[in-house]
Amino acid sequence: MRATLTTTYRSLLANLSQSTNRLEDLRIQAATGKRMNKPSDDPSAIRPVLDSRGQIRSSERFLRTLGTSADRLGILDTHLDRVDNLMVRTKETLVYAGNGSLSQQDLATLGDQVRLMKDELLAVANANVDGKYLFSGYKENMRPYPTGTPGEFEGDTQLIELEIGPGEKVPVSLSGDAVFGDPGTGKDIWQLFDNMIAALAAGDSGAALAEMDDLDQAADHMRAQRSQMGNIAQRVDNAQLNMADMRIDMMAMLSRYEDADLVETITNMTMQETAFKAALDITSRVSRLSILDYMR
Repeated sequence: MRATLTTTYRSLLANLSQSTNRLEDLRIQAATGKRMNKPSDDPSAIRPVLDSRGQIRSSERFLRTLGTSADRLGILDTHLDRVDNLMVRTKETLVYAGNGSLSQQDLATLGDQVRLMKDELLAVANANVDGKYLFSGYKENMRPYPTGTPGEFEGDTQLIELEIGPGEKVPVSLSGDAVFGDPGTGKDIWQLFDNMIAALAAGDSGAALAEMDDLDQAADHMRAQRSQMGNIAQRVDNAQLNMADMRIDMMAMLSRYEDADLVETITNMTMQETAFKAALDITSRVSRLSILDYMR
């Protein structure tokens, strides 16, 4: 087959076009750090890349939810710790009230101390963080204990749950009724405190000490609720670590399909630029050829 100048020019132009496109692709890879910038760069990698990106977005969403859950549980534990300290102080006051050498005035003073502890306990029960009451259940905008009278609870018994993983939800709140309600003694915490206050105000240390067992039962009940929340907090911490590890794995997988080896890319780009310059030089020389050159 005879090769004419037209055929030669077309072949040279086609090779120059391919070389230009290859050089442009390498420059884009070097600039973006990505081996795959459009689907045609690697069609077989499209599905794993899209799957990895979806997994990363999902893990990031769950990590935000897990962070929120950990924050809520941490705040809840802080307030339950205050409740436990108040119960301990109240018991110590009752034990001291059993001292037979105390006068009626002394017992009345202890009654005032117990009243202040009740007020402090009421403040914890009505704790508000970011405009939301901790112990109101779903009714986060409702003050659970407006006055602290026996039997009073304006909140909701349903717990707030957050999704920490695919199909997995955990409670991140406690109902005030479960913490400050009747633990099985026939009276809630407010009735219990009112009984102790009334007995001490009347100078009846025996009646006040009679509430000791119910106070211990109420305290144990609150500690059980706190322990339950502690188990959930541990579960959230573990899920947070696992989700963070999964996100790292997905990012590594995405990087294998998507990211370019910069050293290799820059080396190839340099080689391609050299080849492109050589092709331009050859094309320039061929384009200057004329039939007159063969007639000399």
